[in-house]
Amino acid sequence: MGDDTCPNGAQFIVPCRQVSASEVEGGDQQRTWYEPELDLSINVWVKGGVLSTSSDDRLSTSSIIGIIVGCVVAFLFVMLLGFLVVRRQQTRADEGQTGLWDDHIITANRIPSEQVRVLKIISRGAFGEVYAGIYNDNQVALKMLLPSARRDIKMVNDFLMEARLTATMEHPRIDACIGIAWDSLFDLCVVLEFMEGGDLQSLLANYEQKQRPLGFDREKTAIALHVCHALTYLHSLEPPVIHRDLKSRNILLNEMHEAKLTDFGISRERLDKTMTAGVGTSLWMAPEVMTGEKYDDKADIFLFAVVLSELDTHSLPYSQVKQKRQNSHGPQMTGPTLLQRVAMGYGFDPTMRPSAAEALFKLQVILSKELV
Repeated sequence: MGDDTCPNGAQFIVPCRQVSASEVEGGDQQRTWYEPELDLSINVWVKGGVLSTSSDDRLSTSSIIGIIVGCVVAFLFVMLLGFLVVRRQQTRADEGQTGLWDDHIITANRIPSEQVRVLKIISRGAFGEVYAGIYNDNQVALKMLLPSARRDIKMVNDFLMEARLTATMEHPRIDACIGIAWDSLFDLCVVLEFMEGGDLQSLLANYEQKQRPLGFDREKTAIALHVCHALTYLHSLEPPVIHRDLKSRNILLNEMHEAKLTDFGISRERLDKTMTAGVGTSLWMAPEVMTGEKYDDKADIFLFAVVLSELDTHSLPYSQVKQKRQNSHGPQMTGPTLLQRVAMGYGFDPTMRPSAAEALFKLQVILSKELV
């Protein structure tokens, strides 16, 4: 076969033997004739020069294919990396979702989210907000995370733990948890008892504006008694629960100015004998908490004493420093006997502070015998 027959100019060579023209029927006597060897094996050779040219062409094609394959592999790697990152985030969310569904307290208190209606905002904090709402034709308070915090898994888990703790509280002086509603972890909503009287801080600001007489009357002593009831309940649990953020803003009132304690966002069960995490609001923080020392439920008693000073003066803690109306132990109280006999909470030695139960007993005596 000639070069124009085989691909790429190659030759297909078959072993032959020369024969005479007489052996070829009708053969031209002037030509040389060949006959293929009758053999079962045929050897094929490709010319070296032609093979080199073909190899170069194939190498060029292989290079192009290699580049394309490399690009595809790189693209797939980037896509796989992105998928793994998203999957990891989803796994974390799923872990939280699994904990949500598996926790018997959360699931036992779940209510249909479609039965909860949001009305208007009541307050907003650093991480959460509270709305007025309707559930089962009753007015309720709806506590939710801020939209910016709902994508933070840690914040969602912390909020979930607060909801769980709130759902376990059963006491007339604790703001009741009606239920927990959600469609996903990112729209978790705690449905709480609505307290139409607002919070104690707002009430005292109103008293100050209207120049209501300072000191303790029967109403304010009753509010202190209600708060002390709540603390006694928390500290009597097993393990005890330390509120750690007791202040006038976290004391809610109904129309009759009966008080209930709320906001257990940084509350903690006292699993250890003492704790050292410095949490709370600085104006209401006990000295041992502020300095990072070990503390226990006596830290709440210091906070209770600060609340007593708010009830007495209608002012935030230490707000009257410029008027020199406080002593070296804390905010001044117009009725020092109440501080001495009930709280003694400004003592820097926690062991000298009364327990919540002791303070409760003293308040009950004062309310029943002295404030008639």
